[in-house]
Amino acid sequence: MINRLNVFILSFALLFTCSIVNANEQEFVIKPFEAKYDMYRQGDKLGGGKRSLKALGGNTFSLSLESDIEWLIFSDARKEISHFTNNNGRLVPSTYSYERTGTGKDKEINIQFKPDHTLIVNPKAKKSPAPDTWEDGWLDEMSLHMQIQADLAVGKTKFEYTIVSNSGKLQVYEFEVIGHELITTGLGRFNTIKVARVYDKNKFYAQHAWFIPELNHTLARLWRMKKGVEQYDLVISSYEETTVN
Repeated sequence: MINRLNVFILSFALLFTCSIVNANEQEFVIKPFEAKYDMYRQGDKLGGGKRSLKALGGNTFSLSLESDIEWLIFSDARKEISHFTNNNGRLVPSTYSYERTGTGKDKEINIQFKPDHTLIVNPKAKKSPAPDTWEDGWLDEMSLHMQIQADLAVGKTKFEYTIVSNSGKLQVYEFEVIGHELITTGLGRFNTIKVARVYDKNKFYAQHAWFIPELNHTLARLWRMKKGVEQYDLVISSYEETTVN
């Protein structure tokens, strides 16, 4: 009787251990998609944007964002794209490009994360430029988007990332999950995970993002405020999973 009981306990313990290992080994599956967004500012629709995730083969992906807005005499068009690989839920960028045109000064930057860990930023930032080498775990502005999705999918609630920004500087971004919220979008109503960016106390910014678990944790809404004034409110209007190229 004792031997049978010991065998049962051991079997249960092994089963429980295997369940923990499988849970810890849960991996985020990258699913290509195309999503469109409407952009608002203080209730006025300014324009829109499109995010596209493509599988390029060999565990390599690209995530791009295109936006075009107009407000009074102000215009702003942006294109940015990141290429990266997926290493068990940790994304490793290879290239990033950003281009902005419109009212004011145009801007363009290209970043290369070389396999030998050389970092090439063109043009370099005039003040506090990023170093000439990069470290494991560093991201760009677009691979950051996908890394947040991957981390949300495995249940993380606090995040800290080192970013080579679109200004060519090395920065640390912090985020935390602050709750769940039912929101209404042009695509419908969704129960979302609400994430806030954590700023230093001396910063006059607030930024919140909402992600949809049932759509592979894709971005549903992105809102930002500066010194009490809303800067933009980006809201999803369509979403479609696409086929692998």
